[in-house]
Amino acid sequence: MAKKIQQQDNEKIYPVYVIYGKDRRRTIDVLGEIVEKVLGGADPQMALNAYDGTEANIAEVLVDLRTLPFLSERRVVVVKDADAFISEYRDELEKYLDKPSVSGVLVMTVESFPANTRLAKKARQVGQVFEYKPVRRGELVRYLIDYAARQYRLQLDNSTAAMLVELAGEDTGLLSSEIDKIAAYMGRPAEGKRVTPDIIQKLVGNNRQYNVFNVIDAMTRSDAAVAMKHLDAMMTQDREAEYSAVGAFAWHFRRLYRGRVMLEKGMRDQAITKELRIWPQPEQFMRQVRKMTIRQAASALQELMKIDLANKTGAGTVRAGLEKFIIYNTHSG
Repeated sequence: MAKKIQQQDNEKIYPVYVIYGKDRRRTIDVLGEIVEKVLGGADPQMALNAYDGTEANIAEVLVDLRTLPFLSERRVVVVKDADAFISEYRDELEKYLDKPSVSGVLVMTVESFPANTRLAKKARQVGQVFEYKPVRRGELVRYLIDYAARQYRLQLDNSTAAMLVELAGEDTGLLSSEIDKIAAYMGRPAEGKRVTPDIIQKLVGNNRQYNVFNVIDAMTRSDAAVAMKHLDAMMTQDREAEYSAVGAFAWHFRRLYRGRVMLEKGMRDQAITKELRIWPQPEQFMRQVRKMTIRQAASALQELMKIDLANKTGAGTVRAGLEKFIIYNTHSG
């Protein structure tokens, strides 16, 4: 979507832009593109005013929009996280859009912007409105390829992009940050450089899925101490692990379950890892598959459900539950 902004109406500047949706990373990216386009090289300190939507006052925003810019053709006024701002000043904003400033450009980012409201209809009549829903899993590979090419002109092929998704998860913010990190590692200018699987494995090692893989790998080798060490690293380094670790473990055990079923049907290792899209460490994955029965994998998934339930009801914590899970399943395997 951000690429389309650059391509369409390249010369035309609108008095209002609204960017909405729950994909914060893409919202931030397109906000930057719009501001850059509107300012056209002008000094932001002279022609840009930014407000937090939870604190913004409509009178101040309107004054800024109607104040002639200094050393610039236009002044940009950004209201971030403007849901509360819109709710409080909807009438004033509707009146403003009836006769917007000729030199001021209002840009608002919101999570929700219902199309059936009068404000939304007016915003679409006089300006542009962009929606950014979270990218679906099936679209993530194309999203990464486009992002790498657009931001850094890096070459990322389908298999390497899919490998990055497998390692880093499905959050576009995290995935984009990983591309940013890779571009920085490859050096400037990164233009035209190819991102290889080796680079992905080297730079995207310290992430949730990779740590979960290491925990389970140690468990299948009956090494509870190493498994606990990897769990501790994951819970300490990843601020979101308390909320997502159980899901990450369950995701991996579901793949082990499917892999074991395929193995017992007579499928070869390479066919299994290809079907399950196991890009990094396929040999270690198949070793885990061979050391875990279908019954053990199913039992592990049931235990993980109990850990998740205990955490949600206050009967236990994710960390304590996973520690017990590791000890029990390591010694019982």
